[in-house]
Amino acid sequence: MTKPVITTHEHLMQEKARLKARLRQRKTAMRQSISEIKQELNPISQIAKTTKDIWNADASNPLIAMGVTKLTDLVIRKGILRKAGWLSRLVAPVLVQKVATYLISEKAGDQIARLLHRTAFKLREEKTPPATFGGGKGMKPTS
Repeated sequence: MTKPVITTHEHLMQEKARLKARLRQRKTAMRQSISEIKQELNPISQIAKTTKDIWNADASNPLIAMGVTKLTDLVIRKGILRKAGWLSRLVAPVLVQKVATYLISEKAGDQIARLLHRTAFKLREEKTPPATFGGGKGMKPTS
C-alpha cells in the first residue's frame, strides 16, 4: 500500500478518519482473536484448576481427609494392592486418596458440616445433670 499524498487540510482529516477506522477494525479483530484463544484454552485451564483443587483438597476439611486416608490405606494398600510391588503400593494409594478427598469434599463437605453443627446444637440444648465430684453426697469440689 502506498502512502497517500496529503496536500490540503481536508485530505489530512480524511486520512485521519481512515486511520481511526482501520485502528477500530484491528482492535475488534484482536478482541475477537483473544476471545477465540480463551475459548480454545478453556478446557486446559479447567483441567489445571481441577488438578490444583485435587492436590489441595486435604486442607479444606480435616475430618474428611483423615477418614479418606484411613479408608484408602485399609482398602487399597492392605487390601487390593497387598501383593503388588512397593512402587505401586506407594503411589496408587496417594493418588486414590487425593481424588477421593476432592470428590467427597466437593459433594459432602457442606452436608457433613451441617450435620456436625446440628448435632452440637442438640447437645447444647440438652440439659445435663450437674456433675458430682468424688462420688459422695455433700462433697464439694476442691480447687
